[in-house]
Amino acid sequence: MSKTKRLIEIMITVNAKRKFTARELAEEFNVSYRTILRDLDELSELGVPLYSEVGADGGYYVLNGRMLPPVLLKESEAIALYFAFHSLQFLGALPFETEVGYVLKKLYNYLPGDAKLRINTMKDRIVFWNPSRVQTANELDIILNAAVDQFIVTIQYDSHKGIKERMIQPIGLYSHNGFWYCPAYCFLREEIRLFRADRIKKAVHTDKKRRKLPYQSIMEWIELSESEVSNPVTFLVDLTREGVRRAMSELDLERHVQRREDGTGWIEMSIPESELTYFVDLVWNFGSEAHVLGPKEAIASMKRKLETLLEKYK
Repeated sequence: MSKTKRLIEIMITVNAKRKFTARELAEEFNVSYRTILRDLDELSELGVPLYSEVGADGGYYVLNGRMLPPVLLKESEAIALYFAFHSLQFLGALPFETEVGYVLKKLYNYLPGDAKLRINTMKDRIVFWNPSRVQTANELDIILNAAVDQFIVTIQYDSHKGIKERMIQPIGLYSHNGFWYCPAYCFLREEIRLFRADRIKKAVHTDKKRRKLPYQSIMEWIELSESEVSNPVTFLVDLTREGVRRAMSELDLERHVQRREDGTGWIEMSIPESELTYFVDLVWNFGSEAHVLGPKEAIASMKRKLETLLEKYK
């Protein structure tokens, strides 16, 4: 085995073991003790975070922030990976923002000159656009870690009633239309609530005993939450052809659009009563291309909006 291959194999091995001795590695790779020590020194110089302890229970440890072994990529794969990372920068905020920027620079610097030129040209021809938001979500990393490790955080949440303290257990994070959202169990309301991440002004880890949540992933929550509506109302809207086109561009409406043969259509969906205002506001943007048929609260809301607008033009 060549030295380069051995170093890569040792890197893979120590990442898996986490704790080991030099003698164990020497036996495993069939080299001398002194050779393994030199190899470990080289790995440390390459950035593998190794820590050694002396004594009967001593040995080597891999600290957090471990380095992964090299991955061989074709040039086309490297370019695809570059733009996958590049697209994340258009979200405005990320739970791992620093790492994404660093990975982009590292990947770009290792590419040959012609590949760099190709990327520079492509960057002028492709944009992964998201709406620019003034609000910033500064606690994404804490929220994501809380969701992954299922621990509870105390948050300062900026609601329409002012900043309130809540204790939540996050299910996960998802991004939509330039905003990050966090469905979480709220210990105050004793139910799953949806929080806008940019309105979480501060998040602090707590040692409170966690609950067993009914959702094992963020996608499971997204898929099942639609069928588990509390205080449901039926939102019914008639659409012109243009109304259908506009509704199909709205993530929260497109799955519920039903078409007629002439191109017109309608929306019929069960939603929580608490979200009625949100959906009325969505359809209000369609103007005369949409006609709200129910429930009566939605019709009344549309009438109030029209009366307010009419007053402005008297």
